[in-house]
Amino acid sequence: MKPRKIVKNERGSQLIEFIAVFPMVILAMLFIWQMALVAYTVVITESAARDGARAAAVEGNAKEVAERSAGGLKLQSVTTNESAEEVTVIVVAKVPTVSIPFIGKINYTLDADATIPIEKEFES
Repeated sequence: MKPRKIVKNERGSQLIEFIAVFPMVILAMLFIWQMALVAYTVVITESAARDGARAAAVEGNAKEVAERSAGGLKLQSVTTNESAEEVTVIVVAKVPTVSIPFIGKINYTLDADATIPIEKEFES
């Protein structure tokens, strides 16, 4: 075969392009999935803090309510700060992570807080 004919032959070029691009597609999908997990954790952590603060405002157990509200998400801590007029609940949650090749698992946490006025009992 002549060298010009070999250079102009394009057989197999699609396979080579696919093999070159496929790992980047997989990494992009893993990155998108990780961002979805972070967004989920933010929403659930904020909800757990709000629910815990609401429970503490009406003399309930903030930690138990926050853990129940978090569903399957692992909470690292639930802290309650109470003053004369309001209660603040701080929830710290561990973000579930995807193991990304060459990077591994990334361990990080998110925290959310909610402050609600304490409800006083009215005497009739």
